[in-house]
Amino acid sequence: MSVARASLKHRAVVLFLCALTAVAGVAAYFRIGKLEDPSFTIKTAVVTIVYPGSTAYEVEREVTSRVEDAVQAMGEIKRIRSRSVPGMAIVYVDIKDKYTSKDLPEIWDVLRQKLNDVQVFMPAGSTIMVDNDFGDVYGQYYALVGDGYTMKELWDYADFLKKQLVLVPGVASVKILGEQKEAVYVEFSATRLSSLGLPPNAIFNVLNQQNTLSALGTTTLGDRFVRVSPTGAIMSVDDIGDLVIGGVGGQLIRLREVATVRRDFVDPQSFMMRFNGRPALGIGIATVAGGNVVTMGEGVSKRLRELEVHRPIGMELNEIYMQSDQVTRSVQNFIVNLIESLAIVVGVLLVFMGMRTGLIIGAVLLLTVAGTFAIMNACDIFLQIVSLASLIIALGSLVDNAIVVSEGMLVGVERGMNAEDAADQAVEGSKWAMLGGTFIAVLAFAPIGLSQDSTGEFCRSLLQVVGISMMLSWGAALTVTPVFGQLMLKPSPQKGDPYDRPLFRAYRALLEGCLRHRSISMALTAALFALSCWGLTRLDTSFFPDANTVYYTVDLWSDEGASLAAQRSAAMELERFLRSQPNVKNVTDFIGGGSLRFMLTYSPPDPDTAYAQLLVEMKDPEDTRAMLLRTQKRLDEEMPQLTGVCKLFSKGSGMAPKLEARFYGDDPAVLRDLGAQALRIVEADPSHNFARIDWRQPVEVIHPRVLKDQMQNLGLTRPQINQALLIATTGLPIGAFRDGDKTLAILAALVPEQRNQIDRIKSLPVWAPAANATVPLGTVISSLDVDYEDNIVMRRNRSRVLTVASEVKLGHNADAMLERVRAPIEAIGLPVGYSLEWGGEKELSDDAVGGMKVAFLPALLIMFTIMVFLFNGFRQPLIIFGALPLILIGVVGGLWLAGMSMSFLAIVGTLSLVGMLAKNSIVLLDQVSADFAAGRDRYEAIVEDGVSRLRPVAMSALTTVLGMVPLIWDLMFGPMAVTIMAGLTVSTILTLIVIPVLTAVVYKVPCPPKERD
Repeated sequence: MSVARASLKHRAVVLFLCALTAVAGVAAYFRIGKLEDPSFTIKTAVVTIVYPGSTAYEVEREVTSRVEDAVQAMGEIKRIRSRSVPGMAIVYVDIKDKYTSKDLPEIWDVLRQKLNDVQVFMPAGSTIMVDNDFGDVYGQYYALVGDGYTMKELWDYADFLKKQLVLVPGVASVKILGEQKEAVYVEFSATRLSSLGLPPNAIFNVLNQQNTLSALGTTTLGDRFVRVSPTGAIMSVDDIGDLVIGGVGGQLIRLREVATVRRDFVDPQSFMMRFNGRPALGIGIATVAGGNVVTMGEGVSKRLRELEVHRPIGMELNEIYMQSDQVTRSVQNFIVNLIESLAIVVGVLLVFMGMRTGLIIGAVLLLTVAGTFAIMNACDIFLQIVSLASLIIALGSLVDNAIVVSEGMLVGVERGMNAEDAADQAVEGSKWAMLGGTFIAVLAFAPIGLSQDSTGEFCRSLLQVVGISMMLSWGAALTVTPVFGQLMLKPSPQKGDPYDRPLFRAYRALLEGCLRHRSISMALTAALFALSCWGLTRLDTSFFPDANTVYYTVDLWSDEGASLAAQRSAAMELERFLRSQPNVKNVTDFIGGGSLRFMLTYSPPDPDTAYAQLLVEMKDPEDTRAMLLRTQKRLDEEMPQLTGVCKLFSKGSGMAPKLEARFYGDDPAVLRDLGAQALRIVEADPSHNFARIDWRQPVEVIHPRVLKDQMQNLGLTRPQINQALLIATTGLPIGAFRDGDKTLAILAALVPEQRNQIDRIKSLPVWAPAANATVPLGTVISSLDVDYEDNIVMRRNRSRVLTVASEVKLGHNADAMLERVRAPIEAIGLPVGYSLEWGGEKELSDDAVGGMKVAFLPALLIMFTIMVFLFNGFRQPLIIFGALPLILIGVVGGLWLAGMSMSFLAIVGTLSLVGMLAKNSIVLLDQVSADFAAGRDRYEAIVEDGVSRLRPVAMSALTTVLGMVPLIWDLMFGPMAVTIMAGLTVSTILTLIVIPVLTAVVYKVPCPPKERD
């Protein structure tokens, strides 16, 4: 029994399953997880190495290179990037694309083991820390402020919230940003330190030993164990001042008698945060992997309302970024687009297919969408911009199979057949061709869906959703469409040829004309294809577009080495300007570094006191670009002490510079010279914006020139001199004070009015063991020399690399700028051992396209194999494959007319057209091949089968093209929509004209004699 007849025989079962699918789809929509953007795994771990007292080059040689060598031995490594600065290195470990999120925990364990093994070879005093949560997204992001409260009081309340919110279902972690580090200062005056007559280390050892934890004894009292815990530990800052550090003439000397002991914030701080002009702490909340952001956000908001009674009066918890709200708005907007597309498609069907047939196809379409939602929910495929756009993209193809069956049933009924026979004939005659065509249409998305690159992971739901929906559409066409058709299509008496109508007669005449003049037709097609290939080289290319949100960032840079206080003043100046603008809602300052990762495509910048980032939130997204341009203009024209750039957030890619030229080599001087030449070329380009070198400027360094002989005579060592300098500047760590769950460093320092006075450094007292007394530091220092050193040393894959980077002005094309500067930069003479590599947006795009190429050829091979099986021959597949490149005629023409670039998603749209053209061509050639095999006149078969496919192909194209209309104005999917609309329009002509002409050429089908006259 055929599929159609079986479905009609069990009509009640089919109708029940339809109702069940509809209910399941509606329920799934309200239960399915929702995201703003598709998630992708950030396969990067951050290794931080602290090495106090070292220069950038000492860090590079002694710790960075050792860590890189250890990590490089791992076979999972894709690349290693590092940044060495005085006293610290940050090493980024990137894992190969082929490893998934499930593989990462084991890889991170191996990484930690490698670092543990290398720790024994690291220099004394160095510490290694690993952060493999670098990719966590803290999407619920708040700023805690409070006038009149200290930062410690703010931190105490933030810590209370953290302990409460981490218990909310769906919350993975809570992180606090902007904590001001505290310390206990033990401050001496220089004269008092000289007159003590005690080695400073003796004082420091007393303090350190008094607060050291040690094992406690236990005893038994009857049948109980009792711990014996003596008092005397340091419990408060006052206890530190009461410590006895020595005695004179039987009198005990306490620390408070010779020094001031106080608790205060560390000076200088390395990071601070402000919200709308007020000191703030950031509280970021991350969702568990695979969790529902919206549900988690609702849970957090509810818990915060419950905790309001605990909030101190005057403290405010302000929203910086609410991912749950962004997700809700984003999904709602795309749902509106989806509903509009559905309405357009169903409306077109009703108008052009007739009321009854249109209702049949529309009902099958809605059931397919409902079934897709149900399966997405079961497979944990979330609703987000890509998965919803996938449904819109697939709508036209979803109705294609139903149109073929409905068209066959309609024609059969109009010819006097009953509905059951008409359904059987329509289904059995094309079911395998429809299956093959549907599978091939899905395979067109395989290159992007199977790519292991992060961009492929970002777009993976394209393949998943299109595959699910289109396979459901094939099953529904074979089973549901016959049932609905039997219910709604009634047999009618013979009314003549159903195709004897004006539209079909016009198409027949055009097709026969092209067949008669096939040489001209083929020559014209070839000319159009050549023109499109030429036009393709003239189109701008791009990666992912900027997002249309209410947010943008401002990156501010002072000269390298600037203090945090100076950078704060500069940031506050721009902040005041922004807050004075009526269309600006909030301004958040991150001074000395970047924010928490509050969205997946945001990458926190490296810490640097000369850097600040402002996150600007507008009231209306329509004002974002105009305000960004005003901010950039003010930064360029009215703040000459700063350099920087305003940037929009990007969809599908991180915040990497638009253009990067990397120079590899050993000699820093040569690298800087090469970078300077490239920088001049980039700065001469009219599209550049904030061109810079990532090594920044060399910084001023004071070198006290030590008299080695005198130092040895006095029994001094370099560490002792360094300790004396620390006491005179930032403070010498001499112990730790435990305050609850916090540990504060105890710092020995000069009193504030004597600290950081470089001109008095020679008078600084230092203990000389050989003299058993303090001596001025000038005794062992001949002079204070000033020099300039590199403060930053960058490496990539264990080689030094200097990068010239630039953004582009808003509205300008990064690829076009690259093409202009590429030849001059590549013409720079590179010494032996030096090389140039291009990064930035080009590298991201090349990686994404390269990931697609891996699956592209296998997908084409599978397509061709399916066609060979369907046709049991090679000529039909060759005809179809010969027509596929002609898609470029419509794609290039559409993008050129729309003034759009060939973006990454436009390339994906082009691939989808391959499947659409192949699918329509398969169904047409399947019927033609069947007629050829039955002995029908070949010319007549080509013409009549083309006429019979006119309405299904045209309707499929029309519904798809018009269904794309809501996406035209979307910044991300607009180029894809235009690509599909223009390309499919041309593909329809290819299917209805070029494919028949190619078939006639390949099979050498002559025209009838009367047509030759």
